[in-house]
Amino acid sequence: MRGQASNVARGRALGRLVHKAWVGALVGCMGLMIASASAASPEKLSFGLGRPVPAGDVLKGQHTFDAICWACHSRDLSGGKAPPLTGPGFYKNWRGKSVDALFDFIRNSMPRDDPGFLSDPMARDLVAYIVSYANTPGRSPGGKPAK
Repeated sequence: MRGQASNVARGRALGRLVHKAWVGALVGCMGLMIASASAASPEKLSFGLGRPVPAGDVLKGQHTFDAICWACHSRDLSGGKAPPLTGPGFYKNWRGKSVDALFDFIRNSMPRDDPGFLSDPMARDLVAYIVSYANTPGRSPGGKPAK
């Protein structure tokens, strides 16, 4: 009888250990899921002095803008033949939307006379340039005072 009680006690201890291991594994998996979900959350557009600039090469974006976009959007992004890419109307329309939404719009719709011409890196760099233009007023994309 004593051996049986000892085996039962060991069985219960082992059961508790296995239970703790499963609970620990479950908690760990949930933590990873939460971390990956927050890492995958879409980055939101935000405009204003000191606000973050999305990933992309701002200078390359400026070069692409100067080569392709300026004819319709003007050199200072204020618009002309096309809507402005700066200012209250643009900010109201895009603030809080995902960076990817602006990227997709530029990548798939621009330029108007040749939609889809821009590569993924070109569109990503243009988004970075447009947001940088808004978020660093009075400075060129390289961080130097504007002329």
